[in-house]
Amino acid sequence: MNFRYRLMQFMSGRYGTDDLTYGLLILGAVLSFINIIIRLRLLQLLVYAVVIYAIFRVLSRNLEARRRENRFFNEKMNFLKNKMELYRCRKNDKYHVYRKCPACKAVLRLPNRIGEHTTVCPRCNKEFKVKVRK
Repeated sequence: MNFRYRLMQFMSGRYGTDDLTYGLLILGAVLSFINIIIRLRLLQLLVYAVVIYAIFRVLSRNLEARRRENRFFNEKMNFLKNKMELYRCRKNDKYHVYRKCPACKAVLRLPNRIGEHTTVCPRCNKEFKVKVRK
């Protein structure tokens, strides 16, 4: 029997790799790089813990628990990606400013006119002042 066949037999019924595993390994590499500069024993222990947990996830036979963990990780990462994309789009929008309504906290897209303006929130009909600078 060759090595590949034995490895396939060993991994049969085990979880394997997913996005969270790759994220943990990247986190371990980043922490290890930081530890090269700082040299803290506690940080090195944290690196070991992260890498051991990643290996534990790969070899685990509790598939449903690992899928739940990965789903939770992907939801959080998608949330962060969406927030970053929204921030980037708003930052690149030169014709509008974005302000929150003080009453209902709705985000309003207003024209980028310099000065102080009075605005009415379309959601709660509350009137408030907006200062727009450069």
